[in-house]
Amino acid sequence: MELWDSHCHLQDERYGAEVGGVIQRALQAGVARMVCCGTREEDWPRVLELAAEHDCLVPMLGLHPWFVGEARPGWLERLGELARKHPLGIGECGLDFAIGNPDRPGQEQAFAVQVRLARDLDRPLSIHCRQAWESLIRICREEGLPQRGAVVHAFSGSPEVALQLQDLGLSLAFGCSLANPANKRAPKALLAVREDRLLLETDSPDIPPRHLPDWPPEGLNEPRYLALVLETAARIKGIEVQELAEQTTRVAERIFLYV
Repeated sequence: MELWDSHCHLQDERYGAEVGGVIQRALQAGVARMVCCGTREEDWPRVLELAAEHDCLVPMLGLHPWFVGEARPGWLERLGELARKHPLGIGECGLDFAIGNPDRPGQEQAFAVQVRLARDLDRPLSIHCRQAWESLIRICREEGLPQRGAVVHAFSGSPEVALQLQDLGLSLAFGCSLANPANKRAPKALLAVREDRLLLETDSPDIPPRHLPDWPPEGLNEPRYLALVLETAARIKGIEVQELAEQTTRVAERIFLYV
């Protein structure tokens, strides 16, 4: 199996000098490609550096909603310049109204212009969304999505929202939290996702499988744990692991392979 981790952050400073080992362990575990997503201008160079060093990485650059208030003037122009210079996708971007005192207008504006950039350049789009589904749907309808494809990563919505997003043309990705027995919501949403819209991810180094009995308290997630997500999703879907691996790989290749 050649799996795709459709969303991770290998540029994260918590990996430090260990990032090479993280990538090698992923490859040995059958994760052939990893979509590495920048979240703010400060980490964009590191994403591009890692992608230049490792052919298995697909670079994405964006402004995450958590960092909209910290962005320097001209960030969008610089993002556009990099996107025209390099084969990369746009994201992680999106909306997060679950954080304390969110700047909703600021988040919505930053998200809308990044959707527009991805659409105009026809680049993959990786979206973060928490408790902002109505605004997400409205902006995607107003701006239009890239033909290449757009993904809501770490999907946390209801089955009803999952259907709405797929009707808009969005794909949905699920991570290690799907395997946590305490998570009753994600399996129900997963069953509402069509095979041509489903992706798997780890969001490494975040959202590790802390429910595992031997997981260290400070342990970082890694793309190699994508196998846990695959096995769990296949069990919930009631299909063979190999079949789901092939399905999700086809979806990932359709969206991300060109970069």
